[in-house]
Amino acid sequence: MSVKSVYMMTDLEGVAGVDDWDPRHRDDATTAKGVYDRAEMQRLLTGEVNAAAEGLFAAGVEEIIINDAHGAGRTILSEELISGVKLVQGVKRPCWLPGLSPKFDALIQVGMHAMTGTPNGCLAHSMSQNMVYRVNGVEVGEMEMAAYLCGHLSIPWVFTAGDLHACTESERWVHGIVTAPVKEGLGELCALHMAPTDARALIKTRVQEAMAVAQNIEPLIAKRPVVVEVTHPDPDRLSVPEGVERVDDVTIRCQGDSFWQVFHNMVYGKPDFPVPA
Repeated sequence: MSVKSVYMMTDLEGVAGVDDWDPRHRDDATTAKGVYDRAEMQRLLTGEVNAAAEGLFAAGVEEIIINDAHGAGRTILSEELISGVKLVQGVKRPCWLPGLSPKFDALIQVGMHAMTGTPNGCLAHSMSQNMVYRVNGVEVGEMEMAAYLCGHLSIPWVFTAGDLHACTESERWVHGIVTAPVKEGLGELCALHMAPTDARALIKTRVQEAMAVAQNIEPLIAKRPVVVEVTHPDPDRLSVPEGVERVDDVTIRCQGDSFWQVFHNMVYGKPDFPVPA
């Protein structure tokens, strides 16, 4: 069966040409330099997103929802997107993957970085800097969390574009996944980048390869009961929603019947967040 509907999760730190943190929190964020630096990152991300979408349409995909999931909520330049896609943007979202439903045949991820603590991972982190997430005792990053949410709806994670370390991480988690390493992290703030035009060509080609094998890839599903732990280096920023246990000053834990339930409880305080039909 061919893939007709794709959910595209995007981030910023894994894009070719990006090797510094988003300047929106810098002291010079509103100066000419801060504005220029962020605009450059936005253009680079949008180029890779368009390349992925072009590859998907060439492979016969009919519907693409793009989640502008970087923390700023407005990082993709919507006016520069190619025709035919739909875009989720904004902050104060009801959930992490708005618009997700069982109708999607595949999850792809673009602009991805490796998880917290990855040696030489460029801009490696999990949700924010120095935070650690564990699912059933195993450390996970943002890619795996998105894949677990999709897996709850039987949607397989079939493609990753980003830092080589993120691509290698993806391959450890999902047998048969197709990846497009557009740069190689050499340290937190350093990478060996492909030229953006070459990165986009690689993404366009590889995502078509992913569509060809998508039906052979199994969804990522957490074994039940699901136990999620989050460690935050700053105790003052560690919220403890109802139903979540504080393990120590920097760690919280929650257990439930599914990753879907536990994730929405810990991150949004919504243990009964509905599973979309």
